Amino acid sequence: MSTFVIPDIHGCIKTLRRLIDCKLGITIDDRLFFLGDYIDRGPDSAAVVDYLISLKESGYNVNFLLGNHEQMLLDSCDSKANLNVWLQNSGLATLKSYGIRSMSKLNILKSIPSKHLDFFNDLKPYFIVNEKYVLVHGGLDFSISDPFSNKEQIIWSRCNEVPADFMPGYSIICGHTPRPIDFLIRDINLKNKRVYKLDAGCVYKGQLPGTGYLTALNIDKWELDFVECID
Repeated sequence: MSTFVIPDIHGCIKTLRRLIDCKLGITIDDRLFFLGDYIDRGPDSAAVVDYLISLKESGYNVNFLLGNHEQMLLDSCDSKANLNVWLQNSGLATLKSYGIRSMSKLNILKSIPSKHLDFFNDLKPYFIVNEKYVLVHGGLDFSISDPFSNKEQIIWSRCNEVPADFMPGYSIICGHTPRPIDFLIRDINLKNKRVYKLDAGCVYKGQLPGTGYLTALNIDKWELDFVECID
């Protein structure tokens, strides 16, 4: 059994399938933790969500965090102002993947399959794994007594430093901040860091130097697998 942590996919369905089906070759005994941002920016967010749901329905042990892009989608169903915020943050790519052309709350709710809306609504803010790792999408607000209570900070902030008295012996694993793959490889080789950032900017291939990779960290073997974006 292996436990894999996979960050920001952003609509890159071909790359995701290459990572899961070809590179990792997962079995029913493996555990997969996804760090959020399944949608937006890339070419086929709807297909990514469909594939992730199919993994769960096929009996795989899959666990899904909420990313800020999923939260923007959910918020867009509440008001036009929130819809505009989402559209300014690459929501249009997701709407197109669902065949949505009319940008209204009603049309979004009607056009996104209920199974997908249930998926978005069921996403978790954080996981604690192996009594050693805290998994979040973005970061934590260490200025308050309970950093896990501030969901907005969990999905939007960027974790850099961790106070020494916060869960000693635990490391935080997050996505959200795209970084060159060489930086990730370097950090994984440094044991006992308090923060590990796994997002290698899969969707930014050709835009940000050193990015364009979808990663998977095996936290049992402490090995980093990755594939180059093919979307």
